[in-house]
Amino acid sequence: MGTKQLIIGVDGGGTKSHLAVFSEAGECVGAARCGPLNHECFEDSFQGLEAALREFILSALRDAGASVTDVRYALFGIAGVDTKEQHTVISGILTRIGLPSFTLCNDAFLGIAAGCPEGTGICAVNGTGSVMAGVDGSGASLQVGGIGSLSDDRGGSGWYGSQVLKAVYRELYKHAKKTVLTPAMLTLIGSAGEDDYMETLTTAVNSETLNRDGLNRLVFMAADAGDEVALDILKASAEHYAGGIAYLAQKLDFPKSETLTIAFVGSVFVKERVKILPRLVETAFRAILPDRPAVFLNLETVPVAGAVLWAAKIAGISLGMERIKPALEGLLR
Repeated sequence: MGTKQLIIGVDGGGTKSHLAVFSEAGECVGAARCGPLNHECFEDSFQGLEAALREFILSALRDAGASVTDVRYALFGIAGVDTKEQHTVISGILTRIGLPSFTLCNDAFLGIAAGCPEGTGICAVNGTGSVMAGVDGSGASLQVGGIGSLSDDRGGSGWYGSQVLKAVYRELYKHAKKTVLTPAMLTLIGSAGEDDYMETLTTAVNSETLNRDGLNRLVFMAADAGDEVALDILKASAEHYAGGIAYLAQKLDFPKSETLTIAFVGSVFVKERVKILPRLVETAFRAILPDRPAVFLNLETVPVAGAVLWAAKIAGISLGMERIKPALEGLLR
């Protein structure tokens, strides 16, 4: 293969990651998936990330009959790129792998490239973690959240799971409001009630037979049944997202005369069967900025499609979403 003919897009998440390789002719010549690429998921942090990224990128290129010398441009959206220091460290990793021309950003920005007209708007991610990002017409960008409790993130599967455990504990031992989450949890871990709940719970957590991230489904099922405690959890999450989106809408230069596009991304927003949360977010946002015209939508393709589109634009390759989306459909989901 001749040199500098390929573009790469990478969406590195906290649970799964996608990579796509396209030729300058607009053909998808490679696609791959792997586990998390957030450095916080590795016991050895950035060292583990470097090993995983190296294997992911080079093996995908080998499968496409190419090497890094064939890459014209690469675009990486990776969870955990939240600070300048993290950006510098991970950029160094990509340079050592041999990629001379690339852009690195938080994965939230991929949702804007993939789902917002002209690549401007706001993306709200609710999957393994929670983060929001915005890009305006001048190219200015801004991120809100993504650093867990330090940024008061009230989203991401693990956060909902922690709220379930707190609500159950409060009912059992602090005379708090009753919730259907309690009997659901007792059944799930095989506890008889308050006398053995903490013993049973800690055993389940320590033995890893309880997936705390998976508890988010209990919140949505309980809220769908009208449980007040579960609804309060979702309202707190909605206020978190609405506030961050409103901040980005005001801080960045989005013309007030134009409709602002907000894309929902991540399994909790997009794949959850009970669609209460997106409605709550939109309602809370309109309460903050009632005069701001805005449309809320679910991202209808894999976010890595945004990475490919963005990379092609920077590389000067004519490649639209109408070609990228069908090429990736079914390959990476």
